Amino acid sequence: MQVVPARHRGDLGIEAFTYDGCAFQCYAAQEPIPVKERYEKQRNKLTTDLAKLEERQEKFVTLLGNVKIKRYMFMVPYFDSHELVQHASTKASEYRAKSLPHLDATFQIVVVDEDAYADVREEVLLKPRPLIEVQDHSPEEVAAWISANSRAVTTAERKLQRLIQDDPRRIQAIEGLIMQYIKGENALAHMRRKYPDNWERTTRYRNHKEQLLIFEYPSTDIGFNSLAKIAKEIEHELKEDVPALDSRLRNAIAWASIADWIMRCPLDFPSVAS
Repeated sequence: MQVVPARHRGDLGIEAFTYDGCAFQCYAAQEPIPVKERYEKQRNKLTTDLAKLEERQEKFVTLLGNVKIKRYMFMVPYFDSHELVQHASTKASEYRAKSLPHLDATFQIVVVDEDAYADVREEVLLKPRPLIEVQDHSPEEVAAWISANSRAVTTAERKLQRLIQDDPRRIQAIEGLIMQYIKGENALAHMRRKYPDNWERTTRYRNHKEQLLIFEYPSTDIGFNSLAKIAKEIEHELKEDVPALDSRLRNAIAWASIADWIMRCPLDFPSVAS
């Protein structure tokens, strides 16, 4: 298999190809979304990327050499609308009629989800090597984020003021949380591009955990020391749900989740008694 990088001079609409005529394109919609919206996003992505087969045919001919694409594999974490398969069939017929030099006369589009490669998926998910290198960020980057997201920072400040009356310590805590947020969210963005299956599993877990926060940690019972406990819980549960994540990545995602929940309100603290 030959990977096709997109960083230099743009995306050709495929992630990789094989020398026996299969091309691969991956897409993961931002979840959770309704079935109809998921279908529309998947349909639009497929249509947009297929158009590149014609718009950039000269580059494809150079890239592929003697290879002609027989199967265009559109890979998504999951799909639940037969209309996506119908759309793929219609577009395949349309592109066969174009007689493009790099497409085989039998050109087909196949929509596949992760279950089509269940054995390989499990093997990949269990690999011990780190998927993503978690990057540290400078104080200047944290300061820039704080400046650009004043509303979120104000929410965190209001909540933490109930627990940390000392201004320097509270500011330090906020900056630390935001550092963890940036690290974790950047790692997740990278994971979404490179490992959409693992990103999808992680996102589902985070959404589920957030929905349960109000029941597991009522604001009357939670203190600042509870945050470390919640982080450990998230790391443990992620290890079970997404075993491909290494310990450093699980830690970054756990603290990014906590920071996000503090800035967006699902996680709160008791008011100080007057």
